[in-house]
Amino acid sequence: MKQLLVLAGVIALGAGSVTACGGSGSSETKVAAAKETEAKETEATKAAEAAADSTLGLKPLAERETLSIGFFAGSAHSMPWYVADKMGFFDELNIDVEYQSFTGGPAMMEASADWDVCDVGGPGVLNGMKNYDMNMIGICDNEFNTGLFVRPDTDLAKDTTNPEVWRGKKVLLNKGTTLQYMFMQYMASIGIEDLEAYDIEIIDTAVGTCLTAFQTGEGDALCVWNAFAVAAELDGNVRVTDIGKMNLNNISGICATSDAIENKTDLISTAYQVYYKTWEWCKASEENMAKAEELFMESCDDEGVAVTEETVARLIAEFQCTTLDEAVAAMTGEEADRNGKGGNVSPATNQLFETLDFFITLGNYTEEDRQAILDKGLVNPAIANAIK
Repeated sequence: MKQLLVLAGVIALGAGSVTACGGSGSSETKVAAAKETEAKETEATKAAEAAADSTLGLKPLAERETLSIGFFAGSAHSMPWYVADKMGFFDELNIDVEYQSFTGGPAMMEASADWDVCDVGGPGVLNGMKNYDMNMIGICDNEFNTGLFVRPDTDLAKDTTNPEVWRGKKVLLNKGTTLQYMFMQYMASIGIEDLEAYDIEIIDTAVGTCLTAFQTGEGDALCVWNAFAVAAELDGNVRVTDIGKMNLNNISGICATSDAIENKTDLISTAYQVYYKTWEWCKASEENMAKAEELFMESCDDEGVAVTEETVARLIAEFQCTTLDEAVAAMTGEEADRNGKGGNVSPATNQLFETLDFFITLGNYTEEDRQAILDKGLVNPAIANAIK
């Protein structure tokens, strides 16, 4: 009997040892798992801190590079480039910036060999596509402040919707731009489909000199945009209409040369993100927005565009820039072509084609030009896809 009790005790002791060993192993596993979790959390925290400390959450380029920007003087849609430059964002990302300044899209496109990226109105984009195989890589604005003005105390100011009052009038505007698009749409809206039938003459005038010419007595009406439109109004001229009032789509695009896309991909991709993220930074606080207004005024002064604080505040308030995510989605998404012929295009393409399709009705472009844009992929999602 005693032998059985001893044997039982030994078995019990052995069992206890096994249990204790098992408990110890489980404890060690839990400790190891806890340490692994802690390490991962620490790594994630460090990554988050690094992103917070980095410039706009972007990684600097491996080597110093220079970005040449086609800069639209006096336009809010050029403002993010300038703010990013003056706030040091480009510098911190290992990018030097050079500016090539313009006040009209056709001239900008003609000089496209001198820049890598630009921001420009829809007609400027189309001009670049037709004549220089330019690529639109994003949408950056919808310029509502593109207006038609007449002098006060004139027959036009008293009855702007009467076709007969427009007979024989001269209109100052830069042809081939959004200004012509807006003016012709307004003419059509009041029943004037053929300018020649009413002896209406468009005098092709650069935007930068249009208001000055009008102030000296040239023309009966003028079409200008952005800072020039605000200045025309402050001069006491009557705003007949504008893109916003007519509910027209008037996108502006970010364009890039094929050479830049192919040979400077990282530079263009980073600059693309900087543009949209800078605007997001501007909107993040009242302090940031105040700084953006200050820098925009500085930019206009540098470019010889006369503005006031009121003008700058108004232009920035009207700026219709998208977020980075929205810009990428517009370039990479798919929807039915607005022509209703069964094809699919990106949302950005449809927005640009709203302007193009109107110009086709005027004879400025053809259906063949439209198809060439599609065939060549000039609404180019390469950069958007690279950062998607």
